[in-house]
Amino acid sequence: MPNRDACSDACRLIVDPPADGAWNMAVDEALLETVADDQVPTLRIYRWDRPTLSLGYFQSYSDRQSHQPSRDAEVVRRLSGGGAILHDQEITYSLVLPRTQPLAADTHRLYDTVHQAILNWLFELITSEDITGKLALCERQQKTVQQQEPFLCFQRRSSGDVLFVNENLGCDNHKIVGSAQRRRRGGVLQHGSILWAASQTAPELPGFANLTDVKQSLIDAAKSLPMAVMSALQLVGEQERISKRIRSNAEEYRDRRYKLPAWTERR
Repeated sequence: MPNRDACSDACRLIVDPPADGAWNMAVDEALLETVADDQVPTLRIYRWDRPTLSLGYFQSYSDRQSHQPSRDAEVVRRLSGGGAILHDQEITYSLVLPRTQPLAADTHRLYDTVHQAILNWLFELITSEDITGKLALCERQQKTVQQQEPFLCFQRRSSGDVLFVNENLGCDNHKIVGSAQRRRRGGVLQHGSILWAASQTAPELPGFANLTDVKQSLIDAAKSLPMAVMSALQLVGEQERISKRIRSNAEEYRDRRYKLPAWTERR
């Protein structure tokens, strides 16, 4: 019997082929706008057709010049906040829930629940116990006055992030999964990145495959991700294509927002 604290068992599952940044962000927004009306949760798994830097909603466009390796990469601005993410050797997910769902009302619990599911999925991909680190969720800490945060999301640390902690060095750790949320009308969007391997456009950030003995390729490993997340959230759904309505709305958002320098360079 489904847990009343989990979200509804009816779910839309979308697994998209690689696409450009403007389209990927437009689809996420279209799904967020739709959920208030149809009340159907959506889990979407997608990738990017070229190395793309996504800026957090509040980041300054000029700050991208501070990161030399990604200066020539395509850039898009997200609807959600947080630090910049270099989308290349990674998997991106988005989860859209109606606000009537219990998990949608609790920012931290939704974040932690999804990240714990991804952590468990990653752990199952490791073939040997003889590795020099472990996976863990970043512990929740009391906020203190801090200096300006790093430009890149994966150089920041937030409560609930999935970390690979090097046991030999003690305090050294690498962020593997980070997410951000956006709430609007009757829904919440949480989307995030699972860093699989270092990119030439962000070589300072090792991914899961660089730190462990995982044998599967990114493409093969991604096939089991939807079931891992859906099971943790007690969602049930068959894979389907984006509906004509959602596609039409996404095309509008892409053309009127995400493709335009006025949006990307707005801050």
